[in-house]
Amino acid sequence: MPRPAFKNWITHVQTARTEQLLKYAAQSEVISFAGGLPAEELFPAAELEEAFQTVITEQAAEALQYTWAEGCERLREHIVAQMKERGLNVTAQNIIVTSGAQQGLDLLAKLFLSRGDPMLIESPTYVPAIQAFEMHAPQFLPVARDSKGIDIDALRRGLLQRDPRLFYLIPAGHNPTGSVLTREQQRELLAATSGTHVQIIEDAAYADIQLDDNSARSNPLLPVELSRILYLGSFSKVLSPGLRVGWIAASPEVIRQLALIKQASDLQTSTLNQLVLARYFDSNALKDQIARCVPFYRQRRDVMLESLAAEFPSEARWTKPAAGFSVWVELPQNCDTEDLLTQAVGRGVAFEPGRPFFVTQKPRNYLRLSYSNLPPEHIRSGVRRLGEVLKRAVSQSKV
Repeated sequence: MPRPAFKNWITHVQTARTEQLLKYAAQSEVISFAGGLPAEELFPAAELEEAFQTVITEQAAEALQYTWAEGCERLREHIVAQMKERGLNVTAQNIIVTSGAQQGLDLLAKLFLSRGDPMLIESPTYVPAIQAFEMHAPQFLPVARDSKGIDIDALRRGLLQRDPRLFYLIPAGHNPTGSVLTREQQRELLAATSGTHVQIIEDAAYADIQLDDNSARSNPLLPVELSRILYLGSFSKVLSPGLRVGWIAASPEVIRQLALIKQASDLQTSTLNQLVLARYFDSNALKDQIARCVPFYRQRRDVMLESLAAEFPSEARWTKPAAGFSVWVELPQNCDTEDLLTQAVGRGVAFEPGRPFFVTQKPRNYLRLSYSNLPPEHIRSGVRRLGEVLKRAVSQSKV
């Protein structure tokens, strides 16, 4: 029987062996630092249950029916109010509700990218974003990002040499490094892109999880016209990823085009889930939920950093995330973290190898450790086990 002819744009994030190991770790007693999952303890289950019951009781006909591709008006108005708190003066005409931030990436890629188009993208960066863009075969122009910020000189070179259409950026809660761009870095970035054709996709999925400088919490790039910024938001990290509700804020012209693409993709985001969130926000302030999340995740981050200092080999280097769910670790160059994952899982601990987070050159000596969904005692135990594996590997690499 002939094999199906898959399209050549289908990509693989991990090797088959790595993917199998990570799936095994997720379904076993292995302590897994691989998935950047929000903590179930923080889900506002009781409040959402009440919202579900109210919606079904009072709005069943509307909640169980189709709605517009742009999203339910009441939820969009709540998003507008939240965006204004973040410094962006928008209306409902600037908002489209998406099935999570991931669909937002997919829709924006479909609208703006064609095969071979030059596109600026941080490296390393969020892996599913790379996947969404890769589907359209752009020419990636990597801009280095680390715990100190972004390589502005590389950004300027890319803008000058190739006139790219898109620049994918995670200003706050960068995944995987956890870094946050300073106000000065933001000003430099916006000055560099001023007068160009580039559209900046600002991924704000982790922007609310600011672990250090609360004065900068949730602030987008310095407020500019939405003709330059495509703002991508999500309720997954602070409320619930299972609801699959995110949004894009952009100019009305862009929103109209995105609505056409969304109709072809899935018609609309779940009406029921949108109305439940709107009802939730009628009685609950998002800032109160964020206030619950930040100290919770700060404690887990601090436990991980203390454990890394105590258990990891001295040759390892890691970030202190200012936002988000993960720590980014660099090992000596001759260490292959995909090979080390096999040893780690055998020792009862898993992590995310770093190679897929890069868009072009893909070094193998990085790994990501997520602390968000593990209690402190599991973080300590998992880091201890992983430290033993890494110390052995680093020692053998010196022989």
